Amino acid sequence: MNIHLNKHKKIVNSVRFFLDLLWGIPSIVYGAFGFSVMIYFGIRTSLLAGIITVTLFIIPIIIRAIDEVLKTVPTGLLEASLSLGATKSETAYKVFLKQCFPGVITVVLLSFGRAIGDAASVLFTTGFTDSIPTSLNQPATTLPLSIFFQLSSPVPEVKNRAFASAVVLTVIILIISVISRFLVRKYKKHNIKF
Repeated sequence: MNIHLNKHKKIVNSVRFFLDLLWGIPSIVYGAFGFSVMIYFGIRTSLLAGIITVTLFIIPIIIRAIDEVLKTVPTGLLEASLSLGATKSETAYKVFLKQCFPGVITVVLLSFGRAIGDAASVLFTTGFTDSIPTSLNQPATTLPLSIFFQLSSPVPEVKNRAFASAVVLTVIILIISVISRFLVRKYKKHNIKF
């Protein structure tokens, strides 16, 4: 029994180490990797390529952060639930999930905010255009890239668009943060303190 638990713990620690490694890789490396894959398969810069690259960049962050949230649930709470006759699935959904829900919401929304604000991972994969894409196969631009390229323009109107884009990006991140705090406060009242 003890050997089985040690073997299981080694696998979990190995997965955590691998996710930490992926988390620590700079986002520009994800962009370069995505660009290399695109060249190999003959894919052009597009919105879809950018979505895939950002997804690969954000998934390790979300998984590892949710893992840390799950570790905050007191084992006494789980043991108490099981000792009162709850099944493992009831304990998972009615106790464990309610206890973790505020942290999971925070992780998802903050990861979403990081994905929106990241420019390096999509620098090579989405391309750059001033028009709004109408399909996933067309080039697109993100707000950070738009700000970067428009600020280098000598035309004052283009620079003004860069400042407007910066305001829009800041407002989006602010809204995500406010929603995150609101949802955490709403669901935190279900948490049990030890």
